[in-house]
Amino acid sequence: MATLPAPLRNRLKADLKSLALSPPPGCTCHPTEGNMLLLKGSITGPPETVFEGGTFDITVTIPLNYPFHPPQVKFTTKVYHPNIDESGRICLDTLKPKPQGSWSPAVSLNVLLTTLRTLLAHPNPDDGLMPEITTQYKTDREEFDRMARDHVKRYASAEAKDEAEKENVKAAADGGGKRRKTEDGAATTTTTTTTTSH
Repeated sequence: MATLPAPLRNRLKADLKSLALSPPPGCTCHPTEGNMLLLKGSITGPPETVFEGGTFDITVTIPLNYPFHPPQVKFTTKVYHPNIDESGRICLDTLKPKPQGSWSPAVSLNVLLTTLRTLLAHPNPDDGLMPEITTQYKTDREEFDRMARDHVKRYASAEAKDEAEKENVKAAADGGGKRRKTEDGAATTTTTTTTTSH
């Protein structure tokens, strides 16, 4: 990776050190291998909320003008939430630069993760990203709670993640078997063609 600008490098090193030594409750975040600007992490559902029992994976993309511009954060685990859309994008003032939002260079990654976890516990229906879910949250909280808990069970629970991992392993194994079969078939065809030509 090219040398990072000094303000970015120094700030990012400080943020990552803070995350490693004193991560915010229920949050993890670390750089991916070979790329300090792409972070992966997770946020656990706050206790006594409909998201309790879930672990929600996130990606954090750091721009070259950080900390003067906010990171891009996306949930990679499905979340049933007024402020998070189906692709994991988040509607949160802290993630928007001024004047549209409230991002400030004083916001560290620790603070940002804490703010995201707070958003899980306390959705903001006045700035909803998903109109139907936002309306449901305002007018039928019981049904919203049911749907949110169902999503946690299906996508964010330990059981759901274990099942997804098993499916990934199985798919990789099946794909490898198909490739080997194709390669064997190609070799057989080549041999047959050569024999016939003689």
